[in-house]
Amino acid sequence: MAESELKHISIDDLTPGMYVVGVDVPWYRTPFLRHKRLIDTVTTIDTMRRCGIRTVTIDPRKGKDVVAKASIDDESNQSDGETVAPDPLDTSPDPADSANALYLAAEEAIERMFEQLMQGGPPPSAVAKAAVADIMRWILNDREAVMTQLALRKIKRFDHSLAAHALDTCILSLAVSVEYGLDRTAQLLLGTGALLHDVGYLRLPRNLVRNRHECTGQERALLEQHPRLGMTVLAECDEVHDEVKRIVAEHHERMDGSGFPDRRGGHDISRLAQIVGIVDWYDGMVSRRGGRPAMLPNDAVRRLFLSGKEGRFDTTLIETTVRIVGVYPIGSLVLLNTGEQAIVIGLNPESRLKPKVLIIKGPRGEAYLKPHRVDLAAPSPDHAAHAVLHVLDPAQEFVNIALYLDNVTIEETA
Repeated sequence: MAESELKHISIDDLTPGMYVVGVDVPWYRTPFLRHKRLIDTVTTIDTMRRCGIRTVTIDPRKGKDVVAKASIDDESNQSDGETVAPDPLDTSPDPADSANALYLAAEEAIERMFEQLMQGGPPPSAVAKAAVADIMRWILNDREAVMTQLALRKIKRFDHSLAAHALDTCILSLAVSVEYGLDRTAQLLLGTGALLHDVGYLRLPRNLVRNRHECTGQERALLEQHPRLGMTVLAECDEVHDEVKRIVAEHHERMDGSGFPDRRGGHDISRLAQIVGIVDWYDGMVSRRGGRPAMLPNDAVRRLFLSGKEGRFDTTLIETTVRIVGVYPIGSLVLLNTGEQAIVIGLNPESRLKPKVLIIKGPRGEAYLKPHRVDLAAPSPDHAAHAVLHVLDPAQEFVNIALYLDNVTIEETA
């Protein structure tokens, strides 16, 4: 759209349904994740006012236009006197957003939040709450797209920063919360705690944190104090809920008492902290950090199952997490009983061993010019015989998983 077609209006003229593309203060001073957004509620406008915004730029082609005062009066006189406000919990997707754009905007917001904390500022609760609300809306709209984007980002990311890990842990924890049946209040607390769970690392030397998987002895003992350091960061902030602080303090505690820093066990550990603890551990296994290669997602799922059997985690929570990530997580390369190679692009929670796949190679290793999708759980005479034999290592098979997932994402959002 040409610059001349945009409209600069007062915050007082902003109404739900308008699409904002610019404001008169830097966006990092606001709690919003996206620079461009559809205004959904009057509450959003009130928040913008409190942030000092006085003038906004709207794009009339993506939302409502400004109407003359007289027209407003005429419409109100012709109506039956009842104004219908937008549902603040409406989860309909913004057509201008893509999964990639949402992820990058959230990651940018969390990076800013961590930078503020590193400079000694208080935890920006508004940013955390806005991030959690946006992520929940995203999950409820299309959980499969969320999980695909999560897998894609992990494959593309060379190293896993604290902010990226916080965001991925938050996304997956909230997905688990939906499957587990937590209410919206608990989901907000869980998501906020997941974003802040490793905040204590900001009080430790960067090199120590970056190479924490290679540390031993005294360095390891120091790293294991990061939950306590996180509590110190949050202690003087009254806006942070006690349950969020418990998540920060207890996410490394284990049911069998083998965790740290306080060796708590059983029901002494918050249920929300247990969810974050499981997701935090899984995300660490499937992410590259400090030059350490990521574990194959399927192997990480096996370790989750084993940890439940050994009593380190609640088995119900482990089961719920596995239902979300899948026995064959999205992005896994698998060998089918037909000899073909396929990439998992979707899950069937009721048929865990029969995911949705993209078949990319034939039985002789020849690459298909047009990879084709198959839902292994869908009854069809054409592909009823397809089944997963085992998981393959993409590096050994010379398969660029990210390239195929990118194409899947583009096709689904086009």
